[in-house]
Amino acid sequence: MYTALNLRPYLKTLNDSYWFPALSYFNVVLPAFLPRSGDMKSTFWLRARSAKKQLGDAAKHPLIVARSIEMARERGCRARAWAKKDDGVVDNHNEAGFVTETLVPSSCVSSTALIGLSLLGNLDGIYRQYQGIRLHTLTTGSRQRPGGMLLFGYTFVGKLWVSLGYDENGFDKQVVDKYWMNVLSTIDELLL
Repeated sequence: MYTALNLRPYLKTLNDSYWFPALSYFNVVLPAFLPRSGDMKSTFWLRARSAKKQLGDAAKHPLIVARSIEMARERGCRARAWAKKDDGVVDNHNEAGFVTETLVPSSCVSSTALIGLSLLGNLDGIYRQYQGIRLHTLTTGSRQRPGGMLLFGYTFVGKLWVSLGYDENGFDKQVVDKYWMNVLSTIDELLL
């Protein structure tokens, strides 16, 4: 899974407007196999503790800002390279050292994560300032990439909310429905 981390608390100088996001991305890596013992409850909680530790380690790492800046530079270079490939253009260096562009067929596919994870935390505190308004639900939204899948989790009005967004053209509906049914049944079994 990949997830994003808000960098605003780590940056001393940043535009005060929230229209300028300051994010870093990192992976949460868990084993894909299930143990033979069949003790799913202890396996679930072991992996939940592992994910929590990975999230905490990433957020508290002393090099988080430097790593994020380098990662942003690398992602920008990679995005420009994929955009050129998508447009059918490749950079070539001629004998004089000048870069020339050549059209090529687009046949490469970038790597993708299995699923994105967005843990928004407890959102009740954000909405306490709206005195006199009774809020009962919150709808989240995200920019969904082609072939992408994103799992949201947060607490709001004292309840756990989990939602799944995905590219309908990128996944077989029966596979997603089965996955989502298993997520919900796991929540019912292990968290409620």
